[in-house]
Amino acid sequence: MKNKRRKLMIAGAMAPALLSLPGRALAQASDHYKGKLVIVNIAGSAAGGHTRFARMLAPYLEKYLGAKELRLVNMPGGGGLKAANHIWRLKPGANEVYFGNVSTLLLANMAGSPGATFDPTKFMFLGRATSEPRVLTVGGKSAIRSVADIQKLKRPFVFPSQGTDEDFYTMAVLSDALGFQLKAVTGYEGNADTSLAVIKGDGDGHITGWSESLGAIRSGDKYPVMMVTSQPSPDYPKIPVVTQIAPAAKKGVVQAMATILETHRSYIGPPTMDPAAVAAFRAAVNAAMKDPALQAESTKGERLLSPMDGAVQQKAMVELARSSTALSPILKAAVKAIQ
Repeated sequence: MKNKRRKLMIAGAMAPALLSLPGRALAQASDHYKGKLVIVNIAGSAAGGHTRFARMLAPYLEKYLGAKELRLVNMPGGGGLKAANHIWRLKPGANEVYFGNVSTLLLANMAGSPGATFDPTKFMFLGRATSEPRVLTVGGKSAIRSVADIQKLKRPFVFPSQGTDEDFYTMAVLSDALGFQLKAVTGYEGNADTSLAVIKGDGDGHITGWSESLGAIRSGDKYPVMMVTSQPSPDYPKIPVVTQIAPAAKKGVVQAMATILETHRSYIGPPTMDPAAVAAFRAAVNAAMKDPALQAESTKGERLLSPMDGAVQQKAMVELARSSTALSPILKAAVKAIQ
């Protein structure tokens, strides 16, 4: 399938939480972007979950940045690597940032993916917007209804994939930890595309953020098989959690994967980003995330916020990269299998 680069004029957004900046300090920080064009490069298609979150956050971030224009540009490709590589190569002074799953950047680097030309720990982390559970779903008409059903298949589990993104790597870890064969079929453009393949029966199942599959689950077009999280969902306690059902020898690996996935949708800037620009963006994001109107909108749309301050995230990324080295052999084998 052809990758189409779609551009969308909107505002982008981010998400952490330095929760008590006084108004004057915030105004001074936002002055850095006053009258400027800011570009947010979305690591996915216009129909994907990243874009839906960015659209929701956009007006609030624009308000607190004080920018002349906040432009949202869709940059799908490589499961987020195209957008990340673009940000990595930016020259000093470029008012551009990335919005997408940070987990992809960590995992691609651990896998030695040829598409990852960056060191993920060197990016400037500007804050996390959300960290929703990731769920493995199958088609509503599929005979598969449990992890045991997947394990009993007499063929590989067919996984439609948009490339070497976090879901591709997650499936590789699940296959290794739970003992089933996997066949990744790449070339799809975003979760909307892979979702349609699963519903039509062209693939067995795929992984998405919970909010992205909720409508299809409620309509019966999809069926949730497993959560890839550290803890069960209080709202859906009957859905198995991988960290609880994995064999004892594999619990450390799946826990590491679940922790990485919880970095989720975040904004990052290039390593060359000016410290004043970093501080201003983080402050604007923090203010946006506290806005009562945004909080009400996110609740109404079932796109819940889960902010993490960029400075906190910056330190956490270094520790995650250091502590998750056990994943590397599994991820490298997965990349080799599709080359």
